[in-house]
Amino acid sequence: MTVTRASQFSGKPARSAFAGAWMKKSLPLVALFCLAAPAHAVDERYKSYAPRPELAGEVEVRGAPAPSNLLILWGESFRAAQPGIAMKEGGGGIRARVAIEALAILVHKDNPLTCLSLDEVKALYAANANWGAAGAAGAFAGEPVRPLMREEGLGEAAFFREAVLGDLALPAETVRYPRASRLLKALAETPGGIAFLPAGYRGEGTKALQLSNGGACAAPTQTNASRAGYPLSRFVWLEGKSDKATLAFFDYVLSLEGQRDAVIAGHFSLPFVFAAEEREKLDLD
Repeated sequence: MTVTRASQFSGKPARSAFAGAWMKKSLPLVALFCLAAPAHAVDERYKSYAPRPELAGEVEVRGAPAPSNLLILWGESFRAAQPGIAMKEGGGGIRARVAIEALAILVHKDNPLTCLSLDEVKALYAANANWGAAGAAGAFAGEPVRPLMREEGLGEAAFFREAVLGDLALPAETVRYPRASRLLKALAETPGGIAFLPAGYRGEGTKALQLSNGGACAAPTQTNASRAGYPLSRFVWLEGKSDKATLAFFDYVLSLEGQRDAVIAGHFSLPFVFAAEEREKLDLD
């Protein structure tokens, strides 16, 4: 399954051939989220989004950065609440923090390691690596590293390359899966497997490693990610024009429903204190 990039928002199906293709791909994606996503609490102080019956026009917004899967989900959810709206790529004018993206490094549950540095993670993605390169002892030391990942275009691969791999290419033998659920099932059946996914995803037979980047080991939790204690985490930013329709979209994203969408996509909701700052900056309340 190929998913449209974050910058490739489109409008209603009648607008173009590309718009029709995007709709065919994004709607099944939303259904997959509902089947595979975890449940994390969203701060109860978030208010529900209040639809504007008269709202119409185009929302011009883009991630800066933001995972493409989350942008698609936000766009579809907002269009459901505001059917007179079309989505398109746009930027400039306003910019705000809207969620937290964190990647978990997942391995088989029997893997003896509990913490890796980012340099050790990179070494494991080198060609023909064994788990002994990261300090695994005993029989596991000679176990070949078997990388798994979701297909390109879902958001996390670019972040992983930027934060971990640098100029190192993913191994040619990396096995790709169209859905997180299939990847997690395969990882549970692959003792030497390693994968990266949004930190909200978990699967039986797998575990998330703690990570370090020159400091203490930290688990991929919402608290660690929001305090920058976990090295594979960053704010999700959106930017767009400061028109009525686009401000309504920001209002949705920074609402209870919008933050639940972030959780459904495997990410962490924005701490409410930060959301309150962004809403004040955008004059949403």
